[in-house]
Amino acid sequence: MGVGKNSGRYALYLQNRKALVDYATPLVGSKAEAEDVVQDAYLQFVPDKADENVPHKGYLFQIVRNLSFNRRRRKKREEALPPEDVPWWALPAVAETPENQLLFCERVKCVATAMEDLPKRNRLVLEMYRFDGLSLKEIAAALDLSVTTVHRLLNEAASEIKEKMES
Repeated sequence: MGVGKNSGRYALYLQNRKALVDYATPLVGSKAEAEDVVQDAYLQFVPDKADENVPHKGYLFQIVRNLSFNRRRRKKREEALPPEDVPWWALPAVAETPENQLLFCERVKCVATAMEDLPKRNRLVLEMYRFDGLSLKEIAAALDLSVTTVHRLLNEAASEIKEKMES
């Protein structure tokens, strides 16, 4: 009935469309979002079956204002959600490239070879510290050594592995 291109509501909307977009842009933050808000306002302003009474221009601006505030409020709420709430299975999988996998495997082989070449005590201290998660005091007690000696052996082992990785 009053919805077509000859309706008073449509004419009022077209007359004020640019002003509505300019009004909504600072409220929502971008011109693209303002265009969306104005389109939504048009759908509310011109219903499927409209009567001939054409509301005034202020009513149209009030619709745009309310929709803009609702959109901004929804956006803030969505951004406020902590990312920790995402379960592990919903996180995107990291796609490793074959080159990165090959480089990683080569480095692991290099470290394994370097560890095999370490003196027995140094390797044992390194394994207990890195793989078993023991503290220096615990390692010293288990091997009947001083904490200073365990620290020295650990530093020597790490230095040797570092040298072999760099060469």
